[in-house]
Amino acid sequence: MIFVSAIKTTHLTTKLAPLLTTIPIAEGKITQLMIFFPPGVNALAHIKLLWGLYQIFPGNEQGDFAGGDVLINWVEDIDIDSAPFQLTAVTWNDDDTYDHTITVHVVMTPASPSTNVADVLAQIQAIQGGG
Repeated sequence: MIFVSAIKTTHLTTKLAPLLTTIPIAEGKITQLMIFFPPGVNALAHIKLLWGLYQIFPGNEQGDFAGGDVLINWVEDIDIDSAPFQLTAVTWNDDDTYDHTITVHVVMTPASPSTNVADVLAQIQAIQGGG
C-alpha cells in the first residue's frame, strides 16, 4: 500500500505556528518513505512527521527535512500496530512570497492476520460459544 499526500503550505507559515496535516495510514509496517521538494522551494519549506505525539522522521527532535528539486527516499522498518493509524505532517514555509507543496509517500506492508496458535484456538472457542 502507498499513501500519498501533497501538502501545500502557504508563505509566511512560521515554525512557531506550523500547518498540521493528517496523513491517514493503516495498521502494518512502514517500509519506505519518500519526501519530494519540487524545484523552487530552495529549502524554504520544512517538514517533520509525527506518529501520535512522537516525532519519528527525522529521528532527532530538533531536525526537519528541507530542500529544493530533491527526493528524499529511504527504507524503513517501523511497525504501526496501534492507533493512531495516521501520521501528522508538521510543515512551515519561510518564503515571504510563494506557497510551496511538499509531497509525502508512505509505503506500507499491511498487517497480516494472526497465526499465533493461542489466538486461533481462542477464536475457535469464541465461535463455538465457549469463550
